[in-house]
Amino acid sequence: MSIDALERFYEHVRSDEALEAQATSALQEGADAVVALGEREGFSFTSEELSVALAHHASMNDELSDDELELVAGGVPARPSIKQLGANKITFG
Repeated sequence: MSIDALERFYEHVRSDEALEAQATSALQEGADAVVALGEREGFSFTSEELSVALAHHASMNDELSDDELELVAGGVPARPSIKQLGANKITFG
């Protein structure tokens, strides 16, 4: 697995509204649910890689939202959405 797979998964999710809704629900359940969804869609990444990517995305903003803080800390956010996370394109580096 690589961060590349996670980036491709993100773009795949953003291109399909139904899948985006599934991903939003998976985010509410936690990182393992997002990993499982990724696997069902043909993408391989770990929950640790997802956490790192979300932390990186959060650090790109001057201030972290409550949802981003919970995701980075491993909590279950109230209602994050892929659109919220995609307000600024997620980049991994």
